[in-house]
Order: sequence, then C-alpha cells, then structure tokens
Amino acid sequence: MPEGPPDRKPSLVIVAGASGQHAAVVYEAALLSGIPVAGFAAIARNAPAAVLDCPPLGQLDACTVEGRSFVIACGSNTLRRELTERLRQRGACFAAVVHPAAIVSPSATIDPGAVVLAGAIIGPRATIGEGVIVNHAAVVDHDCRLEAFANICPGVRLAGCVTVRAGAFVGINAAVIQGIEVGHDSIVGAGAAVIRDVTAESIVGGVPAKLLSRDNTTPK
Repeated sequence: MPEGPPDRKPSLVIVAGASGQHAAVVYEAALLSGIPVAGFAAIARNAPAAVLDCPPLGQLDACTVEGRSFVIACGSNTLRRELTERLRQRGACFAAVVHPAAIVSPSATIDPGAVVLAGAIIGPRATIGEGVIVNHAAVVDHDCRLEAFANICPGVRLAGCVTVRAGAFVGINAAVIQGIEVGHDSIVGAGAAVIRDVTAESIVGGVPAKLLSRDNTTPK
C-alpha cells in the first residue's frame, strides 16, 4: 500500500506591529524552534519594510489564511486581541511559539497564539492562555493561570497559584506572591512587589505594591 504524503505543519505567518521589534524576537524564536515560517504580514501601511530576513507578505488583510497558522507579534494586549478576532472571522488558525531555551513543564498547557521566550520557566500545571506573552527570563510557577492576551514582561516572577486575568500587564521584574489574583486589564508597574489582589483595570506599583489609579486608561 503506498504511503501518503508526509505530515507538514502549516507555514507560520508572523503578524508584525508598527515597529516590528517584537516580531523580530518572535521570528527568531520560531526559527530556533523549527517552526516553518512563511513570512511576516504588516498591520499598517507604516509597518516595517523588513523584520530581520523574514520574507514580507504584504498587508495582513490581503494575506492568505488557508494552510497557514498565525501568531500576533505586538506588545499591545488590546491589539493582539483585536487582530486575533479579525483573523478568526476569516477562518485562520493560530500557533504557539515557544523558544527552545524556555523550560516548560510537561504538565503545563500553552494555548495557540501564545509566545514563550528564552529563559522563561513554566511550572507544573500552569496554563498559558491564547495570545499571552511570557517574556525573557520570566518565571510562571506551578498552578498559575494566565488568561488570554495577558503580557508578562522580562524577569517577572509569579509564585505558585497566581491568576493573571485577561489583558493584564505585569511590568519588568515585578514579583507576585502565591495565590494572588491580578485583575483583567490591570497594570502592575516595573519592579513592583504584589502582596494583595489587584483589582480589574487598576494600576499598582511600588514595594509593596500600592494602588496608583483605579482607572487604567493607558494603551495596553
């Protein structure tokens, strides 16, 4: 009986933001992970002409979705969510990108569209939601739950059983003690030490972290 064609992964399309800087990071992580990359698609006319040596595919709205998977490579939580929904309406599928230098527990779950970068540690039973960024050298300990489109910056340390709700932003080198909940669309400032729950759409900062604003109106 003749053998069928070999299984092939869909070629990955990296959706680049205006600067293309995060797209370059995601592109290299994908290459090092052995993911076949078709190229990058721009979301705006002022998007970068080049992302390292990643082939340009033109504007996202004109990009073919059939036979491809997508990852949204921009830092804005809101924009990642919006672009994901736009692509999903066109029938697109999404892929997670995990740098080979990240350490991921076999019992952890990483949803499509998430990005886990070099030096990150994902502990047992942790769940990483759709479109989440876990940046360089961040620690997500056991039983943490990161909901869709959250952004975990470089050097962040989340102790066990922390919940980061959808669209929250945890700034560089912040630390969150065990069992804390960081509310949806909230911002934790750089270097903060979070020892109490963070309410939704608020901004906290400092050591220990204190409420700075109840109304987060900054871009996410």
